[in-house]
Amino acid sequence: MRPNSSPVSLSWSKPGRLVAAVLLTLAATVTAACGMDQQTLRPYTAAEGISIDVGGQRGVKVRNLMILSRTDGEGFLSGTLVATERNELTAVSGKAIKSDGSDGAPLTASIPSPITLEPGVLVVLTAGPPITVQSPDLQAGLVAEVTLEFNPAGSATVRVPVVDANQPPYSTVTPVASPTPAS
Repeated sequence: MRPNSSPVSLSWSKPGRLVAAVLLTLAATVTAACGMDQQTLRPYTAAEGISIDVGGQRGVKVRNLMILSRTDGEGFLSGTLVATERNELTAVSGKAIKSDGSDGAPLTASIPSPITLEPGVLVVLTAGPPITVQSPDLQAGLVAEVTLEFNPAGSATVRVPVVDANQPPYSTVTPVASPTPAS
């Protein structure tokens, strides 16, 4: 500091302090919402299939559900199921959705037998007898509306992608025709 000089002091008038306070409050309010509802803050499935929960917290979690199709008009369900209490997948139904978004023909679904879900045990749908679906309007690249019925969790209807199973990484996925006994 130079001799005979005083430190710099800022003197704000009362209206100036009021304006500054209002501007700071406004800036804090506007920027406080930044980052809310960003894609990275929302749950999403990092896969081609969809994920749903059926029957609440005591029901079934369905993950990466899709229809894999190697030929137009037919396919098989792929996905993973886990139940928090004993359940059974008892039926599958639905309809194909046409490329213009209109309803297509109903799905004819074949579930060989009810799939038993024990609490906490992961069930991969392609690791057992296939759940096949057929519809003249079923086509890879489109979607289908699928209803899964569980006992006792209830049912859920969702739109799932129909994925081309001739393309990697799905070209090697083949449902097991029948369970193989453990040796």
